[in-house]
Amino acid sequence: MRSFLLKALLINVPSIILISHLWEVNVESLLQEINTSQKLYQLSISEIDSLMRDISRTHSTIAEKIAVYSQLTLGTSYVHGCLGEGTHGKYDKDPLIDFSRVDCMTFCEQVLALALSKNYQDAFHNLQKIRYQRGTISFTTRNHFVMADWLPHNQWLLRDITEERGGPLCKEMFKTINRRTFAASFGCDDIKSFPPPQRLRIKYLPKKYLLIIADKLQISELMVLITTREGIFASHLGFIMKSKEGSLLFRHASLTHKKVIDEPYDQFCKRLLDDKHTAGSVLIKVRED
Repeated sequence: MRSFLLKALLINVPSIILISHLWEVNVESLLQEINTSQKLYQLSISEIDSLMRDISRTHSTIAEKIAVYSQLTLGTSYVHGCLGEGTHGKYDKDPLIDFSRVDCMTFCEQVLALALSKNYQDAFHNLQKIRYQRGTISFTTRNHFVMADWLPHNQWLLRDITEERGGPLCKEMFKTINRRTFAASFGCDDIKSFPPPQRLRIKYLPKKYLLIIADKLQISELMVLITTREGIFASHLGFIMKSKEGSLLFRHASLTHKKVIDEPYDQFCKRLLDDKHTAGSVLIKVRED
């Protein structure tokens, strides 16, 4: 039955070249409307604040704002672990917000915070709400694990749609998440503040089906890559986007390229097939209400 379903779905793979029924987001016209050619990493705080106020007056949807803000981050330098608890942090003194550099996680978090906000101050507060449980800033309350912490604690904003998109193609995965061991690796002397090891289950879409479900994907949805490695579910994440010509893109902060890039979705999927450490993906939708 599964092989028959796979053969039937494969017929739709060429639709990845031009996705006609995805949301039409005219990013270029919106960028022209707000009159900017600079990237976020080139702007001062006051300039980012002014830009955000201009974008908020366009009455764009959150998905459209994600598309615009993420495009304005293209070319931003990749630096792993570039956000922390600020100068007063006990274990991680990296800044609480920084648009001059990102990793895959902070790229997504900061774009989400911008899309939710009307000005820089709002973005700062929304970012902490996304990164920390109840917005309480500390190493122990940070959402360190994407699937075990970040997604569950951000249900007000994010919704797992993996099974909606993948249906019977989805598979289960079980792993033990040991937050205490992770905290100890940072020199944390308060590991008992973290819960004991936790056995968790997720549903994911195996990588061999990512091209097959391409015509179901929508702009500004998040794609989380699921790893085969023990002790962690997520290894990378980014946004689904669309080019001017209508083909799908995966927009992400790339460790390989050392910056935020757009990668053609078909090439991205084919690259994953050769990666023995990638099992598949989880798909996440950003709530508009």
